[in-house]
Amino acid sequence: MSNSEWNDAEANVLPEKIEKMELNGELPKDTKRKRIVVVGLGMVGVAFIEKLMKFDVKRREYDIIVIGEEAHLAYNRVGLTSFFQHRQVENLYLNPREWYSSMPEGSLNYHLNTKVTSINPEEKKVETSQGTTVPYDILVLATGSDAVLPRHTPGHDAKGVFVYRTIEDLEKLIAYSATKNGSVGAVVGGGLLGLEAAKAMMDLEEFSKVKLIERNRWVLSRQLDGDAGGMVVEQVRALGLDVLLSKRVGKINVDSDNSVTGVTFEDGEQMDCTCICFAIGIKARDELARAAGIKCADRGGGIVIKNDLSTSAPDIYAIGECASWESQTFGLIAPGVEMADVLAFNLTQAKAHAPRQFKRPDLSTKLKLLGVEVASFGDFFADRDGPQMLPARRGAGKKEGATDQKDQVKKLTDGPAPPPVKALTYKDP
Repeated sequence: MSNSEWNDAEANVLPEKIEKMELNGELPKDTKRKRIVVVGLGMVGVAFIEKLMKFDVKRREYDIIVIGEEAHLAYNRVGLTSFFQHRQVENLYLNPREWYSSMPEGSLNYHLNTKVTSINPEEKKVETSQGTTVPYDILVLATGSDAVLPRHTPGHDAKGVFVYRTIEDLEKLIAYSATKNGSVGAVVGGGLLGLEAAKAMMDLEEFSKVKLIERNRWVLSRQLDGDAGGMVVEQVRALGLDVLLSKRVGKINVDSDNSVTGVTFEDGEQMDCTCICFAIGIKARDELARAAGIKCADRGGGIVIKNDLSTSAPDIYAIGECASWESQTFGLIAPGVEMADVLAFNLTQAKAHAPRQFKRPDLSTKLKLLGVEVASFGDFFADRDGPQMLPARRGAGKKEGATDQKDQVKKLTDGPAPPPVKALTYKDP
């Protein structure tokens, strides 16, 4: 299943409009196809490829070469927890292998297990780990992000320390866990990724206990306020996950073989465990762009982009978690897919339509793990931007003589009063 809207009405109609304008002489027909090189075959990279090929299906203006560092085709990172059950990466593929070869000849080529090692913006080419040089007309950086590992923490390089990010990370965790049957496993980080990792480690059924370590007073502190976060803690504890709050790991304890034996918290308390999975955040992969002299954010990292997704270098764009828009990066898939859609539209349709701009994205999230469903929505930047005053509009109806609130609701809805709705508001810490 694709992670972008392959059959949306707009993508189906616009190519025909472009073709008609070419036939009428309103647009010059470009007989030489341009080459787009996409660095990164992840969820956002493949979303861009899907939409661009849909928009470009009639005009055939572009050929695409996508270079992926991993050994696998684009897969659904949001569904990583299910990998612990089926152990088949093909089940997570966003598109089957046949999809890539079904494109018109020459329009899409992909390379796996290949890392782009340098960019030459002046000569418009990239170098790869395979020793090849790939020229481009347009370069799209979709390099994503890396999981953060606290390298300042003593013991971070011990045997039994993992991160939760890629299929390779999961395969290593599975193999190591099989050697520690009946021991205690730990996850550091109580955000979305941390809860996913805890669920995955419980599904392994190798550990006698899985413990979640969170430095804040509740989990999901970026999505929920204290009351809602506390409710989630109660529910996941009832399902067997041991949650330790307001705890910071000061040191990872190891034995003579440099294998994990436990952690020492900053308050001096100790906890035994044989395996630790860190899920404490991500860092934008901007090192390739930095080395090429492309402007990157000093604080927080990320390749600086404008509203049209362009970078400081001509004909180079950045989308997804590697991009910094208005001094912020996004760790959710939805903003990245929106970036991909905007860029694909502008590269194919801007000659005939007004170009689009990337705008502040929807950061609502929904989580269903450990039998618990959590939804978070609203303005992520409410604490920064302040309240918005909405203009008054005319009333939809007027009812006379009603003094009881329930009676008013009944008259307005022509039925019984609905149950009360509780709204939780929060600000990002």
